[in-house]
Amino acid sequence: MPDQYRYRNMLAPFLVVLAGCQFNNPTSTAIADQFSASGRRSVDLASAAPGNWDRVCVFGPYSDDAAAGQTLGFQWPAETLTDIEWNEGISLLVFVRGSSVIDYVEHSRRSGDFTNLTGRCFPRANARFLQVAHPAKGWPGLFPTDEA
Repeated sequence: MPDQYRYRNMLAPFLVVLAGCQFNNPTSTAIADQFSASGRRSVDLASAAPGNWDRVCVFGPYSDDAAAGQTLGFQWPAETLTDIEWNEGISLLVFVRGSSVIDYVEHSRRSGDFTNLTGRCFPRANARFLQVAHPAKGWPGLFPTDEA
């Protein structure tokens, strides 16, 4: 077998493992587990996301540093730290306390789609979301409980 094929055969399993690691974040896993346990009906980020955060901000695909700065109220390098600028399969949840990012997670849209909420922040006490199959605006996904 030529070397180029041997290396390709060795590389493929490695890439599969690497791709699977992208969403292996404990917070994303907790959100996905909670969404699944609810019958894919709801998520309460206050209980799913640990840490001392006071608000969560949502970014959808194609968000960049300018969008992050505008939404957060301070500069944060979303393009450098995450894949949100080009990855259509994720929502970026940024957990903030004051003017500091406490945590962030690239969350698979298949496990609860927050992208309708792009550019919005929610206080921890109101970070409860319901799945809406036919929203008045946008596409099926999670919406704050007071808007669902």
